[in-house]
Amino acid sequence: MAVTPCPDRGSIVTYLNPDVLHPTVYVRGVVIGAHVVDPQTSRSWVPVMLPDRTVSVLDTAKIIRTWSFRRTGPETGSAT
Repeated sequence: MAVTPCPDRGSIVTYLNPDVLHPTVYVRGVVIGAHVVDPQTSRSWVPVMLPDRTVSVLDTAKIIRTWSFRRTGPETGSAT
């Protein structure tokens, strides 16, 4: 099985909805913590905050797309 990369905290992820009866196929959420590896399956899981402010632990294999927003340096501008 291929290793699935783990998104960084603050990344926005789109993933396959695990609820097969829900009309929305894809769901978006924000990663709010570090990944955890299941010792029995070696799969990575990340905590994700959903649009309705609930938190879910998501199998990274279900992630379809990730948007990472990293700061590359200090903010520019003057403090006056």
